[in-house]
Amino acid sequence: MGTFEVVRTARAHRSRVFAVVSDFGSHGEFIPLTRMETDAGSPGPGWRFVGRSGLGPLALVDRMEVTVWEPDRHFRVDKRGPALDGWAEVHLSEDGPFTRLVWREEIVPRPAVLGSRLGPLLDPVNRWMFGRALDRMVRRAEQG
Repeated sequence: MGTFEVVRTARAHRSRVFAVVSDFGSHGEFIPLTRMETDAGSPGPGWRFVGRSGLGPLALVDRMEVTVWEPDRHFRVDKRGPALDGWAEVHLSEDGPFTRLVWREEIVPRPAVLGSRLGPLLDPVNRWMFGRALDRMVRRAEQG
């Protein structure tokens, strides 16, 4: 699958947007049919979390690890799951009174040959799904 990018602008301070987007435990509130499990403590390099998306035994397990952590600016997580490889990066920048949020992600279903065939079908769906999730995150950040 390819890399997709979603960009949003928030009417909130960069630190507030970062706090919402990097609260991995709450991502299930923004992504349908998803439950999150996180390591104890605060995120930083080496910190791990798991997203389980789906219903019951049909849930897709997405294991992730924070590999880059620059508070209020940037983070990266690498996917290390049994079904998915890839990564996600979030960059935040100030744009006057606004915060510009750029979410880039590559999701590669295993085995890789399957992922390369599904990419053209799933990338638009992922872009739409993550766009809706980011819209909700931005609204939460703006509500302060």
